[in-house]
Amino acid sequence: MQGTANKCDTRAMTRLLALVLVATSVATSGLALADDISADPNDAGKVTAIHKGVSEIDLGGIFVLNYDKAGDTSNTRFATLASVGYQYFVNTNLSVGGNALVNYDRQSSAVSGTAFGGSLFGTLHVRLGFGAFFRPTLALGALVGSQQVDTGLGGLVVKSSTTAFLTRIAIPFAYFAGRRVVIQAGPEFDISLSNVKRAGGGYSQSYTSVTGGFSVGAGYTF
Repeated sequence: MQGTANKCDTRAMTRLLALVLVATSVATSGLALADDISADPNDAGKVTAIHKGVSEIDLGGIFVLNYDKAGDTSNTRFATLASVGYQYFVNTNLSVGGNALVNYDRQSSAVSGTAFGGSLFGTLHVRLGFGAFFRPTLALGALVGSQQVDTGLGGLVVKSSTTAFLTRIAIPFAYFAGRRVVIQAGPEFDISLSNVKRAGGGYSQSYTSVTGGFSVGAGYTF
């Protein structure tokens, strides 16, 4: 009788152990299936990351148009800061690079200026999905140029030299239209510390300006 009881106990323990193993297998299988569903899917046919070693050439610019009128007097200001740039990805979705800059600023019908320079920048490429990225960018640079002021006195034009230290903060959204081609657009803010010095000496003025506008651009990766 005792041998029969032992056999029953052994069978019961074997069945219990088998049930535990089956339950564990089912739970593990469920967890594995859950792990396959994530917030970072592989979008078929879309760029999902830009890896270390990739280069990108960009063309772009910020454009500002302002019109104001007080009484019978009106003024239209047009300014643009165009750039040609190169960036290199030092890590996945992180790049550094430089821009060559051309600036034209028509403050009024009497005052206009042109400047040339460059900047160094860093960009973080935050993936949004389906080939889209958020690209916050910080750049530091300088511009050197000239300014012309029409005095209205018999065609007398006063010329000055200009220098500016520039900080650019851009927050564009980019979309890879193909594996190599990317387009982007978004707001940008340029902060400049400028100095205007009249040709021949005798007059110098420093000032700070903040320009906000909408930047657009396109790039090619390789």
